[in-house]
Amino acid sequence: MHEHIQVIPDKCRACRRCEVACIAAHNGMSFKEAMKHRDELVSRVQVVKTDNYKTTVRCHQCDPAPCCNICPTGALQQEEGHIIVRVQFCAACKMCLAVCPYGAISLEHIGMPDTGEDSETMAQRSRREVAVRCDVCEAWRMKNGKKITACMEACPARALSMVEPDGTVILPPPPETKSPDAKAAPAT
Repeated sequence: MHEHIQVIPDKCRACRRCEVACIAAHNGMSFKEAMKHRDELVSRVQVVKTDNYKTTVRCHQCDPAPCCNICPTGALQQEEGHIIVRVQFCAACKMCLAVCPYGAISLEHIGMPDTGEDSETMAQRSRREVAVRCDVCEAWRMKNGKKITACMEACPARALSMVEPDGTVILPPPPETKSPDAKAAPAT
C-alpha cells in the first residue's frame, strides 16, 4: 500500500474548497488568490456531485499504475510505488487520461501566463499542455512542515484523511473555533 488520500463521501459537502486549496498549494498562492484564478488554473482534485452523491476524485496511487504502463514517452514513472510525472517528457497524448480508472489525470498548461498585452513573449508562445495528477502535496507538505495535504486542511467537513503505507489513518485536526470569551468585553 502507498500513501494516499481517502474520502468519506457521506461527509463531503461538494463545497470545492479542496479544489481551490490544491490550486493554491501547487501555484504558490494564497487561498484568496487561488479563488480568483480557479477558472484558469487546474486543480489536481475534482469534486463530483450528483443528486444523491458527493465526493472528490484524485489519484489513487495504483500499483501497478496503468498510466505509467501506457505512457509512450516515459513522462509517468513509478519508482518504489510513487508515481512521478516528468513534465519535460510529456507529449500530452492523453493516453494516461484514457486508462486512469478514476479519471484522476488532467491536462494543465505550463509556461508563462498570458499578460493580456498585444505582444507575446517567446515563453508565452511556447506554452504547452502536460499531464498532472494528485501528488499528495509532497513538495507543499515538505516546504510547510505538514503531515496533511492542502485539500485536507481546507475541508470544513473533515471528509478527507491520509492513509500511510502502514495503514495508519491521519485525520485533519478539528477546525479552530473561536471561544465565546474572545468576544466578551473584559469585566471592569
